[in-house]
Amino acid sequence: MKVTVKVPASTANIGTGVDCLGIALSKYLTVVMETNDKLEIIFKEGFEKEIPLEDNLVYTGIKRIFQKANKEMPTLKLTMFSDIPGSRGLGSSASAIVAGVYLANAWLGELYDEYTLISEASAIEGHPDNIVPCAVGGFTISMMDGDDVHFHKIVPNRDLRFITAIPDYELPTKLARSVIPTEFATKDVITQLQRACFLVGALASGDLRQLDIASQDIIFTPARHTLIPGFDNVTKNAVENGAMCSMISGAGPTIIAFAINNLEQIAHAMKNGFSVSNIESKVEILKADTKGAIVIVER
Repeated sequence: MKVTVKVPASTANIGTGVDCLGIALSKYLTVVMETNDKLEIIFKEGFEKEIPLEDNLVYTGIKRIFQKANKEMPTLKLTMFSDIPGSRGLGSSASAIVAGVYLANAWLGELYDEYTLISEASAIEGHPDNIVPCAVGGFTISMMDGDDVHFHKIVPNRDLRFITAIPDYELPTKLARSVIPTEFATKDVITQLQRACFLVGALASGDLRQLDIASQDIIFTPARHTLIPGFDNVTKNAVENGAMCSMISGAGPTIIAFAINNLEQIAHAMKNGFSVSNIESKVEILKADTKGAIVIVER
């Protein structure tokens, strides 16, 4: 038996929707799972180094579902391919966890529904904002109710593109979360909620004219942007060259811009924004992935 899963990358928060909003993007992790005479994990394309077993989130996801089902896990061979960079704010950990839980569920004959798998994956990740779009695709709004995850999926404007400027350094999510203040002014929280709600309406309706103000985060970004040299120049360059909005992707350090026109011009300007801070970066123009995790079972 062989099971293959293909899981998209994702951008989370979208400025004001912290730990709630996410969009699946057209970069992918693919994992092939087979039985073997010994545990073997093969890292093919896209991995700078091998990941120790205790840190391998694909394996963690597989193990969690087998334990939940009270089933003995077979000796596995996992072969992994990825073009999602790690620790860059593009949901690499979420894609790995989703890959693991979906692989295990398919292997066990689809014991669990989508909501259960997403809840299990979110329990590993600690928040659902990347997990949900990785699993179901599109633009997603998610919330936690105890251990359960609830979500809505919306297909965004099909002409919308996402320009990512990925700097040549990592920013661990743990560090990005450590700088967030623990107390906030009531008026700032209200403003943030207003903008997040407006952002959902804009992306759901396709009326994207006010994405810039709706995505301007006044709570988390002021603390986090200091960890991203070049942030001000990159976001400013993006908007000045035609982007509807630009913000930190997830916990960073990737900067993402939303646009329909002037895509190459925006990408070039964003790269220049990092260059003036002497930082190398890779820019890409991506689409929204609307399918989410795709599983193929071969018997």
